[in-house]
Amino acid sequence: MKLKTGWAFMLMVILVVGSVIFGAYRGWSDERARVNETYAGLESMLQTRVESAYNVLAVARRHVPETDEHYQNVKNELAVLEGKAALGEKARANEALTRDAGALLNEIAALDSVKRDDRDSMYVNTYLPQMLAQSEEKTAGAAYNQAAADFNSRMKGTFSGWLARTLLGIKPAEEFIAQ
Repeated sequence: MKLKTGWAFMLMVILVVGSVIFGAYRGWSDERARVNETYAGLESMLQTRVESAYNVLAVARRHVPETDEHYQNVKNELAVLEGKAALGEKARANEALTRDAGALLNEIAALDSVKRDDRDSMYVNTYLPQMLAQSEEKTAGAAYNQAAADFNSRMKGTFSGWLARTLLGIKPAEEFIAQ
């Protein structure tokens, strides 16, 4: 009788532990999938940002050589944003794009060739800075970053999160933050 009770108890413990592990895996996998769904919104906003920067380059190309330092910096940052870089690298490139595209706009705004060209003058002084500022604001406020931060915070604060991280291989969500 004791043998049957012992086996029943062991089976019960195995089932409970298995249920906890399975529940942790499914729960955290589902939450991570929801975070990943918001990534498409961030990618869309980054694409708008890239298009804005290409417009800056299109106007700049008419007035400065492509060897210009700010022009080259913007091109390099666009390559990172469009490439397969990690989110931290993309965030750094996004911040640098704000600085370098702004500097490029300031540089070409001071040129006589731009001042004489009504269309380019309007782009450089009004339209393009506004486009860059709006795309920066939307990218910074992307829902993905908040979802990733919340996921990581919850995962660090619970036993099932620890279990998912250490035993089940569920990785924290990468945040869109320049480091």
